[in-house]
Amino acid sequence: MSAEAWVFRRGALGTDFTTSVISFSGDAGRQNYLDNYSGGTFQITIKNQANEAANFTRGLEVRIVFSSGLDIAWGTVIGVTYTDYPGNVGMSTATITCQDELTRAGKFTLQDFAGYSQQSTTNQAERSNEAFTGLKTPEVSRVGTGDSTAQAVTLYNGTILNRLNLLNNTERGALLAQSGGILFLARSRMLDYNTVNLHRTTSSTTSIAYTELRRANALDNFRNQVTVNYSDASGNALAPVFGNNTASQTANGIAGFSFESADFSSTQASGLASWISYTQGDPTTLRFEVDFDDATANNTAISDFIQNIRSFYEFASVLTWRVPGAGSDTATNVIFEGFSFSGVPGKTSYTFYFSPASFYDLFILDSTTSGILDTSRLGW
Repeated sequence: MSAEAWVFRRGALGTDFTTSVISFSGDAGRQNYLDNYSGGTFQITIKNQANEAANFTRGLEVRIVFSSGLDIAWGTVIGVTYTDYPGNVGMSTATITCQDELTRAGKFTLQDFAGYSQQSTTNQAERSNEAFTGLKTPEVSRVGTGDSTAQAVTLYNGTILNRLNLLNNTERGALLAQSGGILFLARSRMLDYNTVNLHRTTSSTTSIAYTELRRANALDNFRNQVTVNYSDASGNALAPVFGNNTASQTANGIAGFSFESADFSSTQASGLASWISYTQGDPTTLRFEVDFDDATANNTAISDFIQNIRSFYEFASVLTWRVPGAGSDTATNVIFEGFSFSGVPGKTSYTFYFSPASFYDLFILDSTTSGILDTSRLGW
């Protein structure tokens, strides 16, 4: 295997500054299904012998690009820190920090905003755009039609990111930062499978060989008694609704959980509560953190894996691993949540975060992975 030949670009014209780069790192998405999306950032450390950092002004577009042309990171400059060598004779450096569009959405506060009318979650998310707010906000685009309806808001006061997270709590899809915008995925789009999988030993153009795997049981983070709190259009709290997985409660005891949604009716909210109590009612379910690098894995597989997520919304994949001491492998269907990365000349390292596919599972007729009776959950 060989290290990726990264290209670093800045500005609308894409000026190449690759020869100045010493190292880089960043993150995107989220690590855990329990987390709200907070946005991602990345940092690039460059040589600054001739004050090259002066080119990186606030809000400047910066990209880290695979040799294939795919962005691994796109963002705008929010900070520069300097390490100046005394006497200006050694290696002075500067570290450029950039934010993605989800992070930027958290910095726009809407004041008495009347644009959130009752409609599908994904459609309401698009009402956060400049055409409705009048602000130069990150453009939100929907992927699929929202499978839940969001309550209208008479006057909204809060950040765009907070509203997007509340809508995603209702929809149970995903938010994905892209170059120049945000994608809001409907939950029905979350089970498209990536053509690239992850394997403990197999390295090919369709299989990423990982270097380390960490897994964690849900244990006390499972949920079999769920309360959904929601409000009317004026923000007045309505009576909460409940979902109970009685079989799990009998077997494992009660694990209560409550959260806020933007549901518009008690019927829809109770369906959500019930679905969560069953899809997340097993304390033995596993989430995974998977490490790999371009010194051991196939570069084409890495690039295609990321492109399939970002361009074709293939969030699901198969992770093959082995229980210590076992004589055979286990193949687990997982869903991408987010990743982190870091690189120096000669090696780029990645950590990807996955939830069990059962957390997003909806019954799909004739599907070999989501059409299994007594396993796949009906939608609501």
